[in-house]
Amino acid sequence: MSRIIQNLPNYITFSRLALIPVFVFLMVDPTQWMLKCALVVFILASLTDYVDGYIARKYGAVSDFGKLLDPVADKLLVMAALVMLVAQKTDGYGDSWVPGWMVVLVLAREIWVTGLRSVAAARGRVVPAGNAGKVKSFLQMAAVVALLLHDATIRVGGLLLTCQLIGINLLIISILVSYWGAIEYTWDILGKQPESSD
Repeated sequence: MSRIIQNLPNYITFSRLALIPVFVFLMVDPTQWMLKCALVVFILASLTDYVDGYIARKYGAVSDFGKLLDPVADKLLVMAALVMLVAQKTDGYGDSWVPGWMVVLVLAREIWVTGLRSVAAARGRVVPAGNAGKVKSFLQMAAVVALLLHDATIRVGGLLLTCQLIGINLLIISILVSYWGAIEYTWDILGKQPESSD
């Protein structure tokens, strides 16, 4: 396998990191046009998460570095988006598009899991994202897309729902899933004693 193919998933992950400051810039004081651009940038960045994983599996280019970098890139992308969404205010009411307490819960969980990964690394283990983490990432990214659409409406059955309401509920579900995953990480890493070497 060529070196380029071997490193391609990591290059794609780096491109996701590079899109984060572009997204943040567009969301500092967004016009409607900038908001649409931010939506496109976020969707592109989110898609790279699935493209790099697909290429890594297809060509056997999975690496320990990639296992560490990929979830970090996901966390940075989602956290940057949520923080910028807290800064956006609803017309008339002045409420944030995302309640600050939700962002605190998401951030607290990510810091805890990152700490657990550090403990695992100190024991010589690289812990890839589990199923709960992957579902969490998908839900969070879907929530951010819905929140960026904000005032757009979708008819579900007989109800006309705003994208903000859908996004908030997706975020709540993602928080529940993420904390379940954090419990599993905690048991897997702290609940087992490291193997002793003779």
